[in-house]
Amino acid sequence: MDKQHLLIFLPSGSANYALGQAYVSKLQDLLTQDYEVTCLHSLDRSTLSLLGDFDVIHVFTLWHRSVLHLLHKAYRLHIPVVITPLGDLQPWVYAQHQHSYEWLKWKKVIAKASAVQVCGKLEEHSFQQLRLNARTVLIKNPILTSLVTFESVAQATGKLYRKVIDSNVRFSITEESNALLCGTIQLGIDDFMLRDHEQCRKLSQQWPLLTNEQWRKILIYATDEHVDDYLSLGLERLSISKPELNVHDIDRYPLPWKYPEDDLPSDTLISHSILVRSKLSENVDKNEVGERKLVIEMINLHHETENGHVPLRHLANVYTTLRFTPMDEDRVVDIMKAMGLAGFAQKVTKKLQKTLRLPDGYAINMRH
Repeated sequence: MDKQHLLIFLPSGSANYALGQAYVSKLQDLLTQDYEVTCLHSLDRSTLSLLGDFDVIHVFTLWHRSVLHLLHKAYRLHIPVVITPLGDLQPWVYAQHQHSYEWLKWKKVIAKASAVQVCGKLEEHSFQQLRLNARTVLIKNPILTSLVTFESVAQATGKLYRKVIDSNVRFSITEESNALLCGTIQLGIDDFMLRDHEQCRKLSQQWPLLTNEQWRKILIYATDEHVDDYLSLGLERLSISKPELNVHDIDRYPLPWKYPEDDLPSDTLISHSILVRSKLSENVDKNEVGERKLVIEMINLHHETENGHVPLRHLANVYTTLRFTPMDEDRVVDIMKAMGLAGFAQKVTKKLQKTLRLPDGYAINMRH
């Protein structure tokens, strides 16, 4: 496994600095085998400008403005963050801050953390009472108890880093990896695109250059987006072997939203709106099979967009309909306009052209 870049931050002005320093220094030494570790005790502009180079950030202690500043920056960059309060959220400490103006800011950054590590049963219970973040992990502090060793704590902490990295691949996957994934998914959907020899050559050259970590992220992302079957078929058509990795066996936190796992419905409406159903019946004849299928998919996709998140698989479903289902484009344009979906359909079409490389001849022009 490729080494990941880890930033450990323990502000020198924090109340628990002495305790944290003894913990962090030993932890840093033991983690260097699997991580490129940078340990800092203060922040400057140069550090913040390089923050995007880190795969995970581990912050020790709270109530220090530099910690708040670092966390805000990390979240803007979508970097996974682990927080170890070192007792800073125990009732007698928390009581000193809960009525301050800053407390609202702290609540938000704690809630956004990929995980919160507590060091004892009492601290765990106290933190759970606050109901700030359910992603809590108990890893005891070997300085405070002889029941654990630094080696076992380092191993548990490393597993936690791996878990939060794997749980946040949707934010860390690069544009290049996403383009490679989507290009290969297109081949899995549309074998006619194998005739694009230049594109196939590029894809075939890029896959073998991936590191194990890049492969891991792509496979996790494809599984989350329910396009792993399209990816597998595309790789097979390119004669590319993928690593043996069962994504479902990887220890991860659940996605913050739940994707529908099935294909985008193309014969029934998700919405129970009587108005939408009535407009569909008024504007689409029963014999307009292809047009009806696409319009229903667009209505359902719009409903998903308005009420949650759309998996990449559902965009692939619309690609498949546009590419392989006979329909009258002029009629589709008229129906979309009558349904009030012309603008949305135009955006979806552009998205399909950008991500899944929908050929121009199959893109619907709503400006007709």
